[in-house]
Amino acid sequence: MEQNKTSEQSELFRIDKTSNKNSLKVDGRIQNRTNQFLNNKDADELRINRSEHNEASRKVIKTQKFAKNRNYRKKDRSDTNIITGTPAEKIEHTITQAQSLWEEGMDIMDYFLILRDTKFELIDFPLLQGLIKSDKDHNILLAVVGLRKLLSLVDNSPDQCVVDADLLPLLITLISRDDFPKIQFEALWCLTNIASGKAEHVKALVDKGTIPVFISLLGTTHRNEDETETYHNSHRQNIVEQSIWALGNIAGEDTYYKAMIFKEGALKPLVNILKNAEPNSMMTRNCMWCITNLLINKPFPTIEELVYIIPIISKCLKSNEKEEIVIDGIRFITYISYAGKQTINKMIELGIIEILNSYLKFADDISNEIILLCVKTLGNFASAEEEQTQAIIDAGVLPHFHDLLSHPDKTIVKEVCWALSNICVGPNKHISVLIELGTIKKLIELAKTGEHEVQKEAAWAICNLIYCKDIKIIEEIAKKGGIEAICYILKNIVDTKIAVILLEGIIKCLEAGKRGFINENGENEFALIVDNCGGLSTIESLQIHQNQYVYELCCKILDGYFIEDEDNSSVDFNIMIKQF
Repeated sequence: MEQNKTSEQSELFRIDKTSNKNSLKVDGRIQNRTNQFLNNKDADELRINRSEHNEASRKVIKTQKFAKNRNYRKKDRSDTNIITGTPAEKIEHTITQAQSLWEEGMDIMDYFLILRDTKFELIDFPLLQGLIKSDKDHNILLAVVGLRKLLSLVDNSPDQCVVDADLLPLLITLISRDDFPKIQFEALWCLTNIASGKAEHVKALVDKGTIPVFISLLGTTHRNEDETETYHNSHRQNIVEQSIWALGNIAGEDTYYKAMIFKEGALKPLVNILKNAEPNSMMTRNCMWCITNLLINKPFPTIEELVYIIPIISKCLKSNEKEEIVIDGIRFITYISYAGKQTINKMIELGIIEILNSYLKFADDISNEIILLCVKTLGNFASAEEEQTQAIIDAGVLPHFHDLLSHPDKTIVKEVCWALSNICVGPNKHISVLIELGTIKKLIELAKTGEHEVQKEAAWAICNLIYCKDIKIIEEIAKKGGIEAICYILKNIVDTKIAVILLEGIIKCLEAGKRGFINENGENEFALIVDNCGGLSTIESLQIHQNQYVYELCCKILDGYFIEDEDNSSVDFNIMIKQF
């Protein structure tokens, strides 16, 4: 590599441009200055300078040699004539060359880069199996890198070979090699890959006692005076992340393993890591995923555990924007929202409603999965008691629910209808808010024109409104076409449970009509609506329904509010009584 000369050195030579060749001529004045410079130096000083210069030159040559060797595999890929033979012969060539360079004093990172660029195949497994038992660190490193690459294969990963060869105890031992971070990390990566494999391989891993080992690595620190602090932090982070991956994979395999991880005390260090991790980092993402995997589909956390966990989850949701982190955090909140009133109250106290509502405010800019999880969680809150529903209303959630009824994703619309149905069972003051927003009208429109699954949830919400027994609210529903919507869905429904809900809703409407909506001709106005929209015919046809309760409800409607005269016209039974 050419170096720039100093101004004084550059004056030593001049190019004679008048000559046919660019000959170099020494200027006399410069020569005198050079002689004077040399005469002022003693022999020892000149010898030391020459020695230092030669040493620096050797280092440069050595670095260039290693750089050349480091790239030899890349050359192999473009020129297959460099290394020929079977895969086993090629790998042996790599081992021989790498070991030769190691013995010459190659830096560990240079050696590792050669291994990283080496392609290993399943045929190399017996060779790697032998090398991992070596007493030489460079052989062990080569073996764990090779095994990690093989265990990372999507197809034909040699998990069973590792188990059969009884290599798990060796790998577990190697992850305690604090003195050789690269070996430690690669061995841990091997175990992480096995933890994401088949159930029998995960069981073999757990049976070897890996769970407490992984948990112990969550607090790993490395102190090595020869390395920089930055390297310590980077290596520690890699070790912790791999341990988190392993625990998350094991937790996702079986609830029994989750209980074991819990019992070994993994939750506290995981939460502490999440608390201190950089926002939007891979560490935050992995830790949130692991905690979610650990807590979902197991007995619900105790209130004491929730008090410890939820504030950290809440903080992460506020400070992280990465979708994967947000999804895992809300997924955990959604799951524990099924735990009951006490848990919901604690989450409300800790400000979870406000966080979820903040996502709904920007529904156009976030993923459908996040919206869906927020709606489910808030719907669960609304299914608890009046106080929880009031907290949702106070937080300003209902206007966002109203807007989401027009969302293009029908799954979201369905979930919003379900959440609103929980609010519709509440007191009149809650329902009045829905009326003012125009949400009732929108629900009725969806019950008439929405997709089938949306229609069912919208109709359920309408029936819950009718159960409020408030004449004014039922009148509002009737004016906006709620009765016609119920009758329309009833005609096409096949779900017995929904049919029962709709028939009971019709009975409530007819009862309300009987109490306060008799026209000047003495007719039940709501009964007329049922008849005119075809609901009466549907109810008559449902008398042959196989479900006994459906049949009984149909008879109650027909016998209580309708009777056919001799002209086969529908007449309100109440009018007959009044005329009599």
